[in-house]
Amino acid sequence: MMLKKGLLPMLFALISVMSYAGIQDSIGVTKLNNKLHIQYLISPGETIYGISTKYGVSLTDLFEINPEIENGLKVGQVINIPYNPSTMAKPVRTTPANAQVYKVQPGDTYYGIAKKYNTSVEQLLKMNNMDLKAGQEIVIGYDNSSTNTNTTTIKPAVPNTNTNTNTTNNKPTETKPTETKPTETKPTETKIPITNSPVVNTDQPVLSTVGSFAPPFNDLGTPYTYDSSRKQILVIPFDPYLYFSDADDEIAAKSNMQRTKVREIFRRRLNTLLIAPGYETIHLLGGKNNDSLTDLNKIYSSVSYNYQATLKNPNSIESQTAQASAATTNKSTKKGSWVKNSVGTITGTNNDVPSEYSTPADNGKYFGVAVRNPDFFNYFDEKYSIDYYIFINQFEVKTNYQHCLDRAALNYERTFVVHYSIFDANGKQIAGDKFKVHYNSNNCYVYQIVSDNVPEMAQKILNQLPPPSAK
Repeated sequence: MMLKKGLLPMLFALISVMSYAGIQDSIGVTKLNNKLHIQYLISPGETIYGISTKYGVSLTDLFEINPEIENGLKVGQVINIPYNPSTMAKPVRTTPANAQVYKVQPGDTYYGIAKKYNTSVEQLLKMNNMDLKAGQEIVIGYDNSSTNTNTTTIKPAVPNTNTNTNTTNNKPTETKPTETKPTETKPTETKIPITNSPVVNTDQPVLSTVGSFAPPFNDLGTPYTYDSSRKQILVIPFDPYLYFSDADDEIAAKSNMQRTKVREIFRRRLNTLLIAPGYETIHLLGGKNNDSLTDLNKIYSSVSYNYQATLKNPNSIESQTAQASAATTNKSTKKGSWVKNSVGTITGTNNDVPSEYSTPADNGKYFGVAVRNPDFFNYFDEKYSIDYYIFINQFEVKTNYQHCLDRAALNYERTFVVHYSIFDANGKQIAGDKFKVHYNSNNCYVYQIVSDNVPEMAQKILNQLPPPSAK
């Protein structure tokens, strides 16, 4: 079968660019929907975030083209990546030539490796920023003989070493990580002394949320021009992997769109509506900054998730409004206190009164975020002058088929559950919770759904911010 006119030169040009960029895992090209795509072979230790950044393609586009990767990447798997000439022409960042690497053994932990090579857990995380997997290589230090004066050579710790030993003759070339067997690190050693870095709950599927930036956050990229008269908020939309829904097939069919589009509409609309009056809001999803996609992947690669106790901000807009309302109510009910004392006998218990946002019956636990990269807040504070971070951690769509609102119309109760966290510029968490919004299952037109529900979701989160004030 002959190639269409003009396609053959384009393929040769693409292959040339691929060779120039050093993309060794690309095994060919293909044409899908009249667009060129790179066929990419997944290697051990790779993440969807790293691939997204490497090729300048959003996670949404990768999921749409390769729906099978929603279940995770597999070594040897081949995925299709849209051809982006501007990204392909850039050299690919690789591990520096002077880096000293260590091959991870079964049972290894960052604590054990740090102890073995006379370094710290924080330094290892800064250089690697990835979960440990047996067989992968991590950077443990750099050779001082290199022209880079900001790096250090790491040598394995030697037990019972005389403290008076002269170290002036220690040459960097003598450091060979493979010379010492990893006998010091026991499989049962699980404690990692990192403050505010909780482990992912084992009841939740472990997510590949840590990427392969080595070293991470070493380039601020394009500076952001912010409004110096206002405080800045950085909005982080939920990771596409943390979207769970049992209704997307129905919604997609009714809305005449692909299934993957439903998730993205919820994700983008909630992200767009998170605009706090009085603040300047910076969006990485659809943001104006050229580094938005890269920074978003850096964030996903620097955090982990687990279930946490809810945290209300005592200085939030919601708290101050509630206090003012309570003060007004107390004044107006002093003369008619008998009404307050008789409510239970007249209308039943106060718990029978429905609220706009009902609290999930799970002891207040919500799916919270933990920032693992020690440079995270310094990086984004410097680049965007951030005062507060709003994380959307997880988004759920659940249909309660046990609660039928209209059996004839097959209308059941549908619930949207949003988990969120808010941090200040210093990395202190000031709020974290989840809430539910109820809806009817027989309305499956996605744009009507977001119109009816997402503004309420956004407002509930924004109410946990402190009142805006000038810098």
